[in-house]
Formats: sequence, C-alpha cells, structure tokens
Amino acid sequence: MDQMKIGKFIASMRKEQGLSQKQLAERIGVTDKTISKWETGNRLPDASILLKLSQELHIDVNELLAGEAFSSKEFSAEEYVKKSESNLVGLVGKLNEDEEKRKGRGIGTVTGIVCIALAFAGVLVSSLPMGGIVDILDLPTLCYLSGLKFLIITFSGRFHDYLNAWRLLAPGTELSGKEMKSSMEAVKYAGALSLSVGGVIASIGLFSLLNYLNAGYLSDFTRIGPAFAQVVLTLFYTAIAKTVYVIVLYQVKRRMENERRQEWDNY
Repeated sequence: MDQMKIGKFIASMRKEQGLSQKQLAERIGVTDKTISKWETGNRLPDASILLKLSQELHIDVNELLAGEAFSSKEFSAEEYVKKSESNLVGLVGKLNEDEEKRKGRGIGTVTGIVCIALAFAGVLVSSLPMGGIVDILDLPTLCYLSGLKFLIITFSGRFHDYLNAWRLLAPGTELSGKEMKSSMEAVKYAGALSLSVGGVIASIGLFSLLNYLNAGYLSDFTRIGPAFAQVVLTLFYTAIAKTVYVIVLYQVKRRMENERRQEWDNY
C-alpha cells in the first residue's frame, strides 16, 4: 500500500472540493496536523474514519485506499471486488505493521529511560565508600551508553526492526524478506550509533581528565581514576557493542541467504 500515493490523492481531492486542511479536519473530527500527516504520506487514516473521509472527498473507500479515482468503465464488477479485497488486505497489513512499530517505540522508550535511570543510581552508589563491582565496571557509563542508544533508535523509528534482528537469532522465527532487510538496516544503524555515542561519552571523560590534570590533580586518584575509567571503559564497551552487532548482522544476512536459497530450490 503506497502511503505517498494515498496522501497525494487525499490532498488533490480535498483541493478539488475547495477545502482547507483545517476545514476538512473539522468536518471529520480530527486535527489539521493529522490531515497534514496523511497528505505527506507519514500516516494512514484510521480504519474507523475511512468512510467519513471518503464521503467528504466524494469518493468511495476503495478509491481512497488505492490512491486514485476509478472510472465506471475501467473495471468489471468482479475486478472491482477483487481490487477492494486487495486494498483491504493491504490496509490491515499496514495497520498491523504500524501497531507493531508503536509497541516497539514504547518498549524502546521505556528501556532507554530505565537504563539512564540506572546510570544515575549507579553514580549515587559509586559515590558511597563501598567499592566493589560498580567501581570496577563503571556501570553508570554502560547504562548511559545503552540508554542513549535505545532512545535514539526508538525516536528514529527503527526499534521494532532492531528487535526483529535479535528475534531472528532464535530458531523458528519467521519474517518476510522486507522485515529481514529492515532488520539489517536497523543493526547497521545501531552499530554506527554505538560508535557515535561512545565517542561522545569518551570525549566527555577525556575533557574531564584533562581538566583535572591541568588543575594539578595528577596524584589525586579519586578524581583522575573515575575520569580515566570513563574513557577506557567507554571505548571498551563500544568495541564490545560493535563486535556484537557485526555478529548479529552476519547472522541476519546468513538467514536471508538461506531463505532465498530455499525459495530458489522450491521454484
């Protein structure tokens, strides 16, 4: 289902009826921003509003879903029914896909916020005279890296595809070729993002270290140590993350190749 085509068709028919986005929005009970999202292809109208929208644009629902007006001579009754079924199937598939992406955004946002919250908690714990595993592994840095990465992946709209890539590592998981390709792109994006976020956090630690050295705290390991650890461990965690993504990407590619090989064998 071509969202851009549908969006342009909605805009064209709206203008043909002499309506502004705000006027159309008021008639069907949505906001003008929603109309704008439809017309730019960023979103499809909800199924509950298709009939009302079609009536206001003086077209039928089938034309709306196809993104074009039909001539009465263009299709026979049987062909028209088949096209209607095809459009409805496409709409249901698209709505299901959008719902999965919305769930993915929710999971990604919560995961990112939790990681950053854990980072703050880790900073508080490490400030206490306890020592131990928190100080050695610098868990706040790890949580910052993970939290920022998950939030950015989520806001980029790739978190659902990112999760699919991990799902593909489990035997028996079945995804379409399009979903596998999107998963590959999401993993590549996550790998590049790990390098970027890691570079930023390591740079912050390096600046802190240089400031302490410049201020004459060379022998004060309570100041120098954490800053140095932030630089080294950030680079270490970034290298691990990048290595993991390379492995995941390889597995997804191999899965795609196996699927294609099976299709050729069946053909």
